[in-house]
This record gives sequence, C-alpha cells and structure tokens, in this order.
Amino acid sequence: MAAILWPLGRSSASSMRPTDNRRRMLVAALLAAIVALSTAVDSFTSAAEPAIHTFERQQLTDVYYSEGIAAGDLNADGHADIVYGPYWFAGPEFTTKREIYPAKAQPRERYADHFFAWVHDFNGDGLGDVLTAGFPGTPGFVYENPGPAGHDKPWPKHQVLDSVSNESPQWVNLVGDEQPELVCSRKGFFGYASPDPNKPFAEWTFHPLSEKIAPVPFGHGLGVGDIDGDGRIDLITKDGWFQQPADLAGDPLWTLHKARFAGPGGAEMYAYDVDGDGDNDVITSLAAHDFGLAWHEQLRDGDKIVFREHLIMGDRPAQNAYGLVFSELHSVNLADIDGDGLKDIVTGKTYWSHHTQSPMWDAGAVVYWFRLVRGKDGVDWVPYRADDDSGIGRQVIVADLNKDGLPDLASGGMKGAHVLRHRREAVSAEKWQELQPKRVTIKERPPLQGEPAKFDASGLVAGAIEAESLAAKVTSGKTSTQKMAAFKAGQWSGGEQLFWTGGKPGETLTLEFEVPKAGKYAIAAALTMARDYAIVQPALDGEKLGEPLDLYHGTDVLTSGEVALGTRELAAGKHTLTLEVTGANPSAVQAFMVGVDYLRLKPE
Repeated sequence: MAAILWPLGRSSASSMRPTDNRRRMLVAALLAAIVALSTAVDSFTSAAEPAIHTFERQQLTDVYYSEGIAAGDLNADGHADIVYGPYWFAGPEFTTKREIYPAKAQPRERYADHFFAWVHDFNGDGLGDVLTAGFPGTPGFVYENPGPAGHDKPWPKHQVLDSVSNESPQWVNLVGDEQPELVCSRKGFFGYASPDPNKPFAEWTFHPLSEKIAPVPFGHGLGVGDIDGDGRIDLITKDGWFQQPADLAGDPLWTLHKARFAGPGGAEMYAYDVDGDGDNDVITSLAAHDFGLAWHEQLRDGDKIVFREHLIMGDRPAQNAYGLVFSELHSVNLADIDGDGLKDIVTGKTYWSHHTQSPMWDAGAVVYWFRLVRGKDGVDWVPYRADDDSGIGRQVIVADLNKDGLPDLASGGMKGAHVLRHRREAVSAEKWQELQPKRVTIKERPPLQGEPAKFDASGLVAGAIEAESLAAKVTSGKTSTQKMAAFKAGQWSGGEQLFWTGGKPGETLTLEFEVPKAGKYAIAAALTMARDYAIVQPALDGEKLGEPLDLYHGTDVLTSGEVALGTRELAAGKHTLTLEVTGANPSAVQAFMVGVDYLRLKPE
C-alpha cells in the first residue's frame, strides 16, 4: 500500500467498529489516560526548552486553479506530494509539477470548478489516487493514478457521485469500517458516500442520515466527532449534531440534537475536549464570509447535552483577548502545532472568498494558528501569525511534509498555492516571553446618540435635507445612494442614505447645500453607525463643528439620531458641510465607511 499522508487533526473512528459499549468506555478511559500522561510529559519538555515556531512560505504557483489542496504520496517514493487543482507537485521540494487533467486557470472574479481534493489509494495498487469535489452541487470524481509510466498523460477520470454539496465536505472515517467516507450533503440530505471496495471507481452509494433539511447546493459548516462519548462518531452541523445510531443497517435516520453552533456557518467543525474535563466540546468558525471563531463548551442540563459559546475572535479587536480580528475563516484545521500534546486551531483569511462582498475583503491574506492553553483561569487561545500573504482557500492542510517531525501547512485559493514550512528554534525563557503575543484591554465607547428623529406618515423627517439629494465630492473612494430597508434596527428618512466607501484617514466627503434665507441656524445631521464605520470631523464652510463623531456600533446598523453640530450665522446661498475621516474606533473593522441620512437647519 502507498504511504498516504492524512492531514493531522482529523477526527476518525477506529478501524474495527466496536459492538460493546463497555468496551468502548474502557478504551476511551485508557486513551484519556495516555493523552493525559503525554500532555504532562510534553508540557514539562516545553517548559524545560522553550521554543518559537515560525513558518517559511514557498509559493508553488500564483495562478488560481482551485479552492482546495491535498497532500499524499502519489509516486510511491515515500514523500508527500501536493495536489492543487489540475497539478500535483512532487515532494519534498515541490518544484516539479505534473498534470492530473488539462490545466486551465480559473476566473478570480467568479469561482473555480475545483473546490476540494483528497488523496487515497482506492484500488490497493500502492499508489495514491485523487478524489475531488467541484463547485458545490456538481459531481465528485476520482482520478485514478496511472503510475509513473502514465504520469505524463491525463489520469483516468471516474465519476463516483452525481452531486456533492456543502462547502466543508470531509473524507474521514465516519462509521468505523475499514475505509473513510465522503461526508457531505446531497440534494438536500446530510449523509455520507462510500465506495464498494471491490469496485472503487464505480458509482458510490450515498447514505442519507437526515431529513431533507440541508441547504442546496451550498451550506457552510460541517464536521464529525464523538459528541456524547458513546464511541461512535457523530455528524456536526452549524445547527446541531446528528447522533450516530448503534446499528446502521437500512440507513436509519440519525437523531438530530439542535444546538446553535454558528449562524450562517463557517468551515470544518470539530469535537475536541478543549477544557480537559473529559467530554468533547465543539470548535467552529461562525461565518465563512464574515467574522467569528468560537469553541462551545459541553455542559449538562440534567440528561441533556447543552453548549455554551466562548468567542475566540469576533468582528472587532475588543472581542479577542489579543486585539486580533480578520474575516473569511472558510477553512479550519485542528492539530498539535507546538508538540505540547494539545490540539491547536489553524485557520486564516480565505482571501477574496466573496470578492468585494465580504467585510475586510481587501485586508491581508493571513494564516494564523491559535495555541490552546489550559490554566487555572480557564482556557486561552494564543494567536500566532504563520504568514501574511498566502491566505487559505476552502481547505488548509496540516501535515509533516518534509519528515522533520514538525507539522507544516499548505493552502490553495485565489492567491495560488503555498506551502508554509515549519521551523522550530529553541530560545531562552526570557526571549520566549518577550516574543509572546500580548493581551490587550480595549474599552468600547458608548455609541453616539442624538435626538430621536420625528418621521411623518410617508417616512420622511420634516425639514430634512436628504443627503443623497445633495451634490457630493470625495477626495477618495466613491459615493452612492443606499437603500436601507434591509436594516431593521433603525429608520432612515425616505428609506435611503448617502453612502461613502473607499475613504481613508485624512480623506473628506463634502456636501453642498442651499440656505434660502440669511439668519442664525442650529445645524444638525443624522448619520449611520455600524461596525465598519469611521470617526469623522464635521466642518461647515471649512470651520470645524464640535468634536469628532464616532460612527462605530458593534452589533447593529442603525442611525445616530439627530446629532446637534452647533449654531452658526449663515448667509443666504450655497454652503458646504465636510466630513473628514480621522480614524476609526479601536473596536471597529477598519473600513472607514460613512453614511449620512440627512441635514436639518433649524432657525433660531
């Protein structure tokens, strides 16, 4: 058999399916004891010889071919190779590439026709074959490894499943037999597909385990793990977990236990004992194209399993103990990066995953690992940046790619394919402490709050000068009229606002308005607040009006109400109101957006 390299950190069942619950419990207890002993030894070793872990980037290609990436031995030389879309790169140098199928660059303004890949020897010939899944809802294929004599030609292609859905399918041993299964959804059903060992390239059998409740064809968030401790692997989704029954004959439905692990759902999900209390918790990103990373602590309410969310990283710096925030966590892996016996989280930014639709879409293509630390004060996840310009796709691989005993990383996506080679350097305790990420405390300011606006029956504010009706000039970015009906937390005059995007600190938005009659006026404005809005300094005809206005709000998109800007003597004719971006709240997503609902001039 070929030496197939499995990504580290994947949950799997034993190769022999147990039939006796008592045996399962004894095995689980023995494994727990071994893990505890291993952790104690590794912790002592780590304490005796502190080390820093860094990663060196190797770009395999800068061309977008796929959202996924895989590792495994394809030429039976004992070294892991990398599969990225149509190519495989021979390890351990990864400088020689060969085609699996004819290569065609994919459009970055759209999406690839190749999303996921896994390496497995399906026909037992000692060579790793390649299982792929394309755009969600399209078929799954196995590319049969032809061996060295055929590596200069396209590999034989076999359709094994007519439709593979969910954006985090997994090739993993779910049911405890002798081979893995493709865990996914298909045509609205959660389930798994398994090949016939005697005919692995024929159409596989899909085993539905749920009612027709899975999103079609997409869906985010999927994982496996033993939630209830019965020795059987369960299926985890963003909305709960499906309990594997004792007998799978006849494809029975698995019992769904509802739990809100994630709203829109994120990436691969894991069952792991985060806090060391003997039961498995759930680790997940919260939104593949937005923000959030969390672990859900397993608790008991009588005989019922319930979960309590612990946010690791949210949508603003104040929601992470180290002030870290990045978006688009579309893939998550779980593996012991530093060798201390505890599994760490590996993830990053799926750069350009929804193009300009995702918040912080143009921020750095980072990769991070979060070190799990258990202490007297509970659990901590310490973030370390592995890279700042590769990002991840829909898969991030953790595996020892060069046999040096250290887990390396590999990812593929819009920025091409990269290997991050792991380096470990022993340092003094003082140096180690100096290089550790520092905890921060960020105090969030109370939101800006003006006087409530008074709307008439038509949804307008009497006397308001609608900002979207005014001539607007910006020194950078662009303005547009944004309809606000979708944002239920607030009400905007006329249901619209003037929206400025692309601004930066020091840039300005200038609105020209008309004063019909000379006199003394109280000047007010209604603006919009959201998590990615700026701090602005108002000015009238070039003269500052009061203090800067912080337009950040952490939970909703809503209006500031009518904010008093000051009282001025105004001549009849044209005047300007300028908003200069001076920065953003420390807790805000640093997008520096500005929204203006209306101006109002009240004669004094």
